[in-house]
Amino acid sequence: MATYKIPDNILMGSPVLRVKNIVKVAAFYERLGLQISKKYQNENGNILFELGFRQGTDYTDTMQPLVILHQDPDARYAPRHSAGLFHFAILVPDRKSLASTYLALREIGVEYDGFADHLISESLYLRDPENNGIEIYRDRPNKEWPRDSQGHIMMDTLPLDLDALVLEELNQEEQRESAKPFPKGARIGHIHLRVTNLERSIKFYHEKLGLDITVDWSSMGAAFLSAGGYHHHIALNTWNSLNGNAHIDIEAGLEYFTIKTHNRSYFDTIRSIIYDSITPKQQKKQSRREEEEVNDKNQILIKDPDGIQILIKSE
Repeated sequence: MATYKIPDNILMGSPVLRVKNIVKVAAFYERLGLQISKKYQNENGNILFELGFRQGTDYTDTMQPLVILHQDPDARYAPRHSAGLFHFAILVPDRKSLASTYLALREIGVEYDGFADHLISESLYLRDPENNGIEIYRDRPNKEWPRDSQGHIMMDTLPLDLDALVLEELNQEEQRESAKPFPKGARIGHIHLRVTNLERSIKFYHEKLGLDITVDWSSMGAAFLSAGGYHHHIALNTWNSLNGNAHIDIEAGLEYFTIKTHNRSYFDTIRSIIYDSITPKQQKKQSRREEEEVNDKNQILIKDPDGIQILIKSE
């Protein structure tokens, strides 16, 4: 068992997606309402786009990216049963923002995968052109989260009443006609991963990273972990990936996701436990980018048991 816990006030940072056609994928995210804030080339000559939201009317260059696209025309698509991204989840600040986003995206022809009421949240699901899963959701207030007799959070997947969502939150025709995607901005709320061995992955995220297990659906092939009493920052499932292939760096899809912390002690602990235990032979196998990030005094890039990369940043 871990002798430490992840700090309560962590934030999930931008996922980095390795894509084959960056122009097509970036255009999709721009349709969703994101804006390209930065374009640059890495040491391999590959293009990266950072996309995010402008907050309010303050048009500055300090916009934090919501998602980062890394162009790699040579990336290969992962086998269907491999570990990797199930979806990344964009959290909107309130129910009215969710209703406005749903209606605005529907009106421009965005195709949804599905909708769900999870008891603790309400969610819209879709995919980008390279099949990366996206959840857009709003949280119910913490005091409304259902709990069992022992105080554990209860979740479910029920149908979402879209008509009620729109009519209750946008009750005037003028509001519905002027609906905009993400009217108050958004941030990354959680990351949901496909893993090949649920027990092994739970042990890593709980014991190595110090996350609490909030909902254990092991009997159904899933688990949810968090910090600070949140319903989940990390979700894991083996629904299509049980005993499948590990994630490989050259595959299209999730390149890495980010956990941000202001707790330097936690960061130093993770660095010593995970990075300092890497053998010299393993260190030599890291790419130049990994070495630069691992050696940065404020961030470290690590891998989970399925080879999924996690960037932990101390801010």
